[in-house]
Parts: sequence; structure tokens; C-alpha cells
Amino acid sequence: MTTALEVKHINKKYKNKVVLNDINFSIQSGEIVALIGKNGAGKSTLINIITKLIQQDSGQSKIFEKEKFDRNLIGVMMQENISLDRITVKEIIKLTRTYYRNPMSYQAILALSELQNYTNHPMDKLSGGQKRKLQFALTLAGNPDLIFLDEPTVGMDAESRTKFWKHIDELKKQGKTFLITSHYLEELEKVANRFIFLHNQKIIFDGSLTEMGKQLKRVQVAFNSELIEDIFNKLPAVLRVSELNHHYTLITSDVNSLITQLVPYLSAIDNLEIRQQNLDTLMDSLIRNEE
Repeated sequence: MTTALEVKHINKKYKNKVVLNDINFSIQSGEIVALIGKNGAGKSTLINIITKLIQQDSGQSKIFEKEKFDRNLIGVMMQENISLDRITVKEIIKLTRTYYRNPMSYQAILALSELQNYTNHPMDKLSGGQKRKLQFALTLAGNPDLIFLDEPTVGMDAESRTKFWKHIDELKKQGKTFLITSHYLEELEKVANRFIFLHNQKIIFDGSLTEMGKQLKRVQVAFNSELIEDIFNKLPAVLRVSELNHHYTLITSDVNSLITQLVPYLSAIDNLEIRQQNLDTLMDSLIRNEE
């Protein structure tokens, strides 16, 4: 399998503040990798370094094992939308295609970006969600093999976000590779096969969601109950309790012991479910382990 991206020992400071500290990872062709972390973790800075928008202090990155950076191989969808006066969606897409040696077909770009009905709209008259779709269209213009998506669905409605991720899956099946950042963690859970977690300027986890759960040995036990929260807080196997409208979620590292401890209360418990923690709670657990 081809290595789509290799990052070795990348470091970056702004003045005297360390932003990235010895970042190392590689991504294989066809992967969808989520780059996650709290605000200020360095995600956008890392993408900007890899795509040569800013310079690292040390280290290197290679795209498809090439020594020389080739912009034709990548597409970059940044957080900021571009907007120009007196130019239509059709015109900007067709113009952008001319910059690349092997552009994606105009019709394919429209279909993947869901912009078929907006081709004659001026760029500056588009809604926020439509501007994100246009930004995606321009990202695809060069038919890139490695695609960087930085907060791609911000401003899109729920239906548009669902369609967007379906198109990402289509592109993955064509062999495209993705590195994605997003604050919509529930979306990343569904599409990414791997998560790289940046915290305190370094990578603290690199693997699948299942591997993250196994590393932390954390499981959720959820149920409905009219019992008071204090009962569950006192159970030895419980690490954390959350409650909303009599729906409880207990976090444990020993699910067998917890179930045994819940036995005396089972008559007052309904809809008990054992499940893996979601990405948000796993991230919080990883951060607590680091601190």
C-alpha cells in the first residue's frame, strides 16, 4: 500500500511558544484520518505546514513519497471561505480547473459538491452553507489524491452535512485519502477509521476509536431509573456519573464488577445498555490521563 503522507519530527514555535512538538505519523492511501484536539492544539498549523502554507522550524513531510512537493496531488479545504465579487460559481470552478494538469470533470465536481442548481449564482450571494460547498468544489478541482478538510461542514444544515459525508465515502472508494479536522465529533466517529489526537503540542493517541476505548479501558453503562444519583456515585466500580431526565450514564473501567454492584437495583432500572464511550468522552478521558 502506498504511503500518502509521511510526517517526521515536525516542530513549530511562534515566538517562544511551542505549537507543535516532534510530530510523527504516516497515512496510507485510502485512509480517512481525523486530526482531533481542543482549540489551539495546533491542528490547523500542522495542516498549513504539510500543505506548505507556512514553514516548520524543523522536520519534514512527504506526500506520496515524493521529495519535491507537488500541489497537483493535494486539495485543501480551509476554514475560511473565499468570496469574490462579480464572478459566478460556474466561472470560479472552471477557472480553478485550469490551474491543474489533471482536473476533475466539471460535472463530477458539481455532483460531489451538490452545486448543480447554483452554477449561475454570484459567489458573494451564496449562503454560508453554499459557500462551504463551493470551497469543497474548488478543493476537488485538481482531482487530488490527498485531501485536507479543515472544519468542512461548518455552516451546512443537517441534510447537507449528511450528503457531504456520503460523497466523502464515495471518494474514499475511488482511492482518495483524507485528513480531516472537525468540531462535529459525532460525524468524525462515523467516517474516520483512525484518530490522531493532538494535546499539549504533541500526539497523545494514534489509532481507531475501538483502540482508544481499549487503551483507556472505559465503558459506558446507560439506563433509565427514578433512583437518586447518589446511589450510583457510591458504587466502587463507577468512575463518573451523568444524569439527564432520569437517564443515567455511568463510566467504568470494570463493567463486570459494575453490573454485579447494580444487581440490587435492577428492579428500579430500565433499558440497561452497555456501550463504548463516544469520541467526546474518550478525548476527555485521554486528557485527564495526560494531566
